[in-house]
Amino acid sequence: MATLQCKMEMPSVEGLKENELTVGREFLFVCDGEFPKDLACVSPAQPECKPGKLHFVLKPEEKYQIHLLGFEFRSATQADIKATAYKAGNFQYQDLQLTDGTQTLSLGPIQYMVQSVLPPPEPGQQQAKQEPFGPIGPASLSVPMLYWAILAGVIGLIILLCVSKIYRVVQRRNMLERLKEHDSALTPLAQFHQSMRRLQRTNTVFFGGAAKKEDIKQCLEETYQMLKLFLTRSYQMPAMEWNDRLILKDLKKYNRKVYFEHGDELKKLLKEYHRGIQDKDAVTGQDILNIATHCRILVEKMERVS
Repeated sequence: MATLQCKMEMPSVEGLKENELTVGREFLFVCDGEFPKDLACVSPAQPECKPGKLHFVLKPEEKYQIHLLGFEFRSATQADIKATAYKAGNFQYQDLQLTDGTQTLSLGPIQYMVQSVLPPPEPGQQQAKQEPFGPIGPASLSVPMLYWAILAGVIGLIILLCVSKIYRVVQRRNMLERLKEHDSALTPLAQFHQSMRRLQRTNTVFFGGAAKKEDIKQCLEETYQMLKLFLTRSYQMPAMEWNDRLILKDLKKYNRKVYFEHGDELKKLLKEYHRGIQDKDAVTGQDILNIATHCRILVEKMERVS
């Protein structure tokens, strides 16, 4: 394993604070050391690495904490590793590693803080204190037990309905709080287009010839993630965590115009992604190109309605 000496740098961006890392903002690891000659895409003759070859070695729960955007040499022994984060928080790695599946680069201990740019949520309504029910009345031994069972069932149903309503209010408030993790300085549509252009420059699915198998898988997964991130930020829903039914239900309730104009098309696109993810080996380069194009067109149409 090649060990590098890395330091973190924050490129200046007009309109953003200096040295403040926010969700979606790009940052660099400037690394010095000896780079393996047989590492995929790493060669002075190939200054920029294709995403999908190199990737960070992460646990499943760390997938939104850091994401590789590019790799570029400054010199034979110094390179820039461009990354971003889709989740707010304070993150520490004892030894962050970068790999192409065969060779691995050790970046050493890494620590960074990611800030959210969303304003704090409005204070939620305080839950009303429920008083216990008073005595129903003197029981008569002549009243059949069935009547008491029915009365108890009705009272239990009323309590359940009240608790369910309160739970939905609290759940919605917590969901809006979690949306901070997916905020960016860019608008949702601009962030989608930026991610799509980056993918089109590096993925063979968009080159017009035979696409590589790993590029087909990468294009399927990244465009699906881009769609869910757009839904999350545009319509204030945790689409990254929800299934299709909850996404469509929330869109119908809070964004009725968008749902009635494009709900059926969104439902069809989500089904196409699920079929592709369940049977990745059967998906061709042309199939995923059609899905990615459908995704881009639908996102642009939904944005015009919003």
